[in-house]
Amino acid sequence: MISSSKWSLHKFFAKSPHIRPFLPPTSLYQPALLSTYLGKYDTVYIKPTRTHMGKGILRVQKLDGGYQFVKERGEAVRVSTLEELQKMLDKQLVEKNYIIQKGIDLAQLNGRPFDIRVMMMRNGLGRWQYAGMLAKVAGSDSVITNVARGGGYAVSVPHALEKSLSMDASEIRKIEQNLIRLSYQVCSHFNKYRHSAQIGVDFAIDKHGEIVVIEVNYDFPSHGLFAKLKDKTYFRTIKRLHYQYRNRVKRKKAVKKRPVT
Repeated sequence: MISSSKWSLHKFFAKSPHIRPFLPPTSLYQPALLSTYLGKYDTVYIKPTRTHMGKGILRVQKLDGGYQFVKERGEAVRVSTLEELQKMLDKQLVEKNYIIQKGIDLAQLNGRPFDIRVMMMRNGLGRWQYAGMLAKVAGSDSVITNVARGGGYAVSVPHALEKSLSMDASEIRKIEQNLIRLSYQVCSHFNKYRHSAQIGVDFAIDKHGEIVVIEVNYDFPSHGLFAKLKDKTYFRTIKRLHYQYRNRVKRKKAVKKRPVT
């Protein structure tokens, strides 16, 4: 079994010809790569490989007169040179390993970037089933879209796409269909890694409407996130599928324990 770090999972999903085109350029972080990535991209993210919920993520940006970075949320720290930036980042990078990743120019809702969570669940037959999706909008001073940690909020995907990118109903439906199709492919490929009963796939939608796979959350993606929507349909579907699969597991365990006569 491969490691569950962000880097190992990136390499694992990059093996899929269906998923690879939707992954952002990513490397295992080394100080020498900072200048390489900032030479190619105006914004990069540096993420701890083993933390969750946006903990410890840094956004680094190239400016006309230097550079700036933010860790999770708050005021940006500005420096003039790459050498200064490197020294400042060295003090911030306290975890053992990080990845460095091209920053996506996320679509924005009321000036705040958002991404999309698609929830996939195993049903009562043990098969993957689409359960719902929502848009996670970043907090006012946050570089992450995690609602609990970043102070953001959740809205429906059609609302986010219509207001941010002026998409009509048919364009929104096409995006939704592509997100669901990609999520089934993520689940299918993930089966080669380990068994899981639920997966939350986080997608970026950039300002041109292009889709990027940001992260795959398995085992315990938040159900409560969907309770934050006004319409509770997705939340009820998730709970129903969770109950069905849990009962399936119980029945299989009961059959195994049944004495042979």
